[in-house]
Amino acid sequence: MKKFQPIALIAVFIFFFFSGIVLMSYLQAAFRGTTLILGVDVYPRWVGAQAALRGESPYSLETRQAIWDAIYGSRDLPNGNPFGFYYPPSIVTLLAPFIALRLSVEQAAIAGCAFLWALWGTFLFIWIMEEQEKQKIVVVFLLLSGLFFRPAFSNYILGQSALFCVVMIAAAWMCLRYEWTIAAGICLALALVKPSNTILPVVLLLALNYRSKNILFSFLITNLVLFVPPTFLLGWWVPDFLADISKYSFENQPAWTIQNLWTIPGILNLILSVTLMVWGYRRMDTLLLVASALAFNSLFVPHTADYDLIMFILLVLWIHKQRPLIPGGAIGRALLLLILLWLPWVSLYPFAGRVEDWYVVIWKIYPTVLLLTSILLIARQMRETQPKMIGQP
Repeated sequence: MKKFQPIALIAVFIFFFFSGIVLMSYLQAAFRGTTLILGVDVYPRWVGAQAALRGESPYSLETRQAIWDAIYGSRDLPNGNPFGFYYPPSIVTLLAPFIALRLSVEQAAIAGCAFLWALWGTFLFIWIMEEQEKQKIVVVFLLLSGLFFRPAFSNYILGQSALFCVVMIAAAWMCLRYEWTIAAGICLALALVKPSNTILPVVLLLALNYRSKNILFSFLITNLVLFVPPTFLLGWWVPDFLADISKYSFENQPAWTIQNLWTIPGILNLILSVTLMVWGYRRMDTLLLVASALAFNSLFVPHTADYDLIMFILLVLWIHKQRPLIPGGAIGRALLLLILLWLPWVSLYPFAGRVEDWYVVIWKIYPTVLLLTSILLIARQMRETQPKMIGQP
């Protein structure tokens, strides 16, 4: 097991962040005059956090009108996406130091997208560096070709926090492997910035490590730091928050909702993800347990686009780690990884101009492909480890 020095990871992150600033500045200029807005999902959180720091509710109609004005240039109800704050106010604490720098919302979008780009780049760097020497050339090629993995791409172009949350889950898992228990608790608390996507894996990791006082203490303290300041500013915010998120499915056009559980893909994904969680728990394979818990969690949450599919990247990582079980040798392993990384982009091609239709389709097929692939690898593992009868070839 390769143990990374924190200073090396910080250096990698800084490199990707500043390269991201250059890239995102270019993209923002390129998008100007089009219907595309770089980091558009940063705008509601930025404007809402500014309102919260003034003691105004980020869930109020007035704040939402300010969000519309920042995005559409008008406070009138837009014909497009009726962006809302939708997040618990812990994100206000995270954004407050940057708001104090008096960045414009456009500058905040550049910084937010560059930050997510840096997280993604650092995640890929760790993945590559953990591979055996003879695997690194193949993995570098595949991950570079999959650098614009469509769900990750959507996150760092739109400024979505799903990527942040899944990287925090991955970081917590890595910290637990290296016994960095305080850091693990902090990462688990940060993963709850968007709790709808991560609540189950966070609970599972806390439950598995309930004897560690450091994890529980750092998790609790971090949450207090995140939630006490906005609660002091806003008062009891929970009813307004629940009312805000309860309108999400009505105000948007989700590609996946909890009603999809009663379809064939929904039932199949439910069975497969539960099976993987049980297998991961029984074998104490925490990566599989966390990855399948993220998959299970996603079935109960509405998703409007493909950015939440980033929650399945840990399942891709787990599948790659099972490469000795993948038939076809090095070519078969490389081909499978390439297919799993590029399936979202390739499947989009027939839907040119109809991306909303593609969102519905990709949410029905991509989770199933990953879950079923994982199950098939487990079945192969069971077959290979099963004792053979005398005389059996």
